[in-house]
This record gives sequence, C-alpha cells and structure tokens, in this order.
Amino acid sequence: MYMMYRAVAVLSAALPVVACSGGVAASAGGAMSTSGQDAAQPIVVEGGSPPLGAGSAVDSAAPNIGADADTKGDACSMDSACGMDSDATTFSSPDASATEGSSPGSGPSSSDFVCSWVLGIHTTQEWFAAGFENIVDNARWECSGIEMAQFGWANPNSTLWQSPIDSPCTTSSKTPDRIVFTGVDSASTTVAEFLPQYVSVVNIIKTKFPSVKRIDLMTLARAPGDMECIGANRSGSSYIKPAQDEAIAMMVAMYPGFVFATPKWEVKSCSDFTLCPHITPQANMELAKTIGAEPEL
Repeated sequence: MYMMYRAVAVLSAALPVVACSGGVAASAGGAMSTSGQDAAQPIVVEGGSPPLGAGSAVDSAAPNIGADADTKGDACSMDSACGMDSDATTFSSPDASATEGSSPGSGPSSSDFVCSWVLGIHTTQEWFAAGFENIVDNARWECSGIEMAQFGWANPNSTLWQSPIDSPCTTSSKTPDRIVFTGVDSASTTVAEFLPQYVSVVNIIKTKFPSVKRIDLMTLARAPGDMECIGANRSGSSYIKPAQDEAIAMMVAMYPGFVFATPKWEVKSCSDFTLCPHITPQANMELAKTIGAEPEL
C-alpha cells in the first residue's frame, strides 16, 4: 500500500533559467484551469499520442467498460455509469496516513519481485537514470522510457514492446514479474477515453508476459496541487487530468490484487519544469530519490 509522497526539487544556481515559472491557477471548486493556453496550439507531450492500431482491442476477458458508450463523452464518469466514488482519487498531504491502491496484503510485496520493468516515455527514463537505481536494488529494476511512446503501449502490435531495455535486470529481464506503467495522453480529457487504453495495456501485459504478478500504474510528476502552471512552457502538460486519476482508480477496482496505483508525485515548484512535462536535472534527482524510497517499490 502506498504512502503519498511529493518530489521535492531545489534548483541550483548553475541550472539554466527555465520558462515554467508561471503561477498556478485553479478554477472555483479546485478544478484545473487551462486559461492562458494558445487555442491554436494543441497540447502535445513527447510528440503527441499515436492512434491505436487495429489490433489494440482488448481481449474477451477484459471487463465491460460500456461498449455502447460514446468514447468521446464521459460515459464512465465517476459519479454516474461507472459507480465509483468521486472522491476516490482525492489528494492526500505528503505526510498523510491514507493509502491508495488495493488493500494491504492483497498482492505480492516488493521483496517478492525478481525483475520490475518500468515502461513509459522519455520523461520516465530521465528520472530512472537520475539516481533511482542508487536507492533500490538495481539488479531487480529495468526501464524502457521511449520518446513519443505515449499510450502507444496500448497497441499489442506496436514495436514499443520490442524496445531496448535500459539497465536490464540481472535475472528474468525478458520475463519480468512486475511492470510499472506510465501512461501519457495529452489529448484525452474523459474517463471514457483513458479507461479503454489502460484496459488494453493490462490485457496486453497479461498476454505477452504471463510471468507478471503485479502492475503498478503511474503518472508523470505533476505540478504542486496538480494545478496547471500557467505561463509554463507547454503548461497543459504540467498537470494530470482528473479523468486519468479516476481511470487509474477504476483499474485498481477492476483488477484487485493485480493492478495498483502509485502515489501521485509532485514537483516542489513550477520552476522545476523545463519543457513540460520534462523537469530539471536536479528535480529528476529528487524525484528519483523519492520514488526509490517508496516502501512498496
């Protein structure tokens, strides 16, 4: 079970000045505001989300997520069709005792894993390479953080699944028993858009890697309070959309004891971003330490 942690990052004087020092904005009720964005420029992270291939449909064992729903509408909103508690993904303070994910003892513990494979985009690889393996047992961790990968992992025919592995596990590198997946989608805004992608990824992993005992779903490091850093360079990628957090919470409920949610790590300041969602080298070092110190990892 996960404790909530915040990645604390302090910029050194030697670091270049970045363009993400804008303020944090929130609309009434705490919702993230996207005011100030250039409407003519679509928000793109790591080159944009590639379309899913024809083979990306989930298998017959996948939970029914509403095949008749309009996938561009919020057919699976947390307080309607999906029947989930709308507060399921409420933030906790860094020192709070609340946990998230499946209940304690419902899945393998960290010491049970021989090889944990981190999947994501290049931003994921940046913190992994910034000292993470100095904190954990590097013989048991490996990473494939691929430029522009986005949710391309949701396509079973994607070449992403044959990507090079950074710092392979010394044992069972090709047959990991735990996968940590970082999904990125700058275009989607609703649970109905995020959820099918997560279901597809999980079922692809189950098919391609039957050795996997546990999947952890992670997001990128987010702005303080998960509120958009207005004025940042590509500010729309400085925070995580509520629908993505909701979809992750639903996945945990749909696959109890198999799918878990990681903490929602935050940077200390908007100035920790460079070209969002990328963060400074110093911030990546702090993030690596924080993630590495997470007891369940």
